[in-house]
Amino acid sequence: MSACAPKEKEHMELFQVDSTFLPYVQNFELAGVSEGKDVKITDLIVAFGDTPSMNETGVCEIADNETPKVTINQRIWNTLSNTDRQEVVFHELGHCVLRRRHQSSEMMGFGGMTRIPESIMYPYRIPGTTYQAHIAQYHDELFSKSNEF
Repeated sequence: MSACAPKEKEHMELFQVDSTFLPYVQNFELAGVSEGKDVKITDLIVAFGDTPSMNETGVCEIADNETPKVTINQRIWNTLSNTDRQEVVFHELGHCVLRRRHQSSEMMGFGGMTRIPESIMYPYRIPGTTYQAHIAQYHDELFSKSNEF
């Protein structure tokens, strides 16, 4: 007697990034290289669309044998500065490309004046001024830590 297992579906890579997001994806790759991590994104979809919550800026969806997909809420995107936009895309690519989980820890920032997120993988959006003031630390942490799912 013999048994046949169903053949596992073969995944075909797909790179379909809306032109609005392409510069941010390219900057993510460059940031990875500058942090010593060779990041070449070849399997990713990034597009505007509906997020699970009206107040959610972006979401990463990952499923077995499928291209990871980042969906960005255009209503919120249109209100963001370029710095805020980069933080949002880097956060979502942290999930979809680096397979990073959220990290809720905080640290003292701005000369010990206030608590700020320790990681760009913080579960809530980091204000652009905070992100910009600590960008080197955020990028170092993003590309060097192993907090994968």
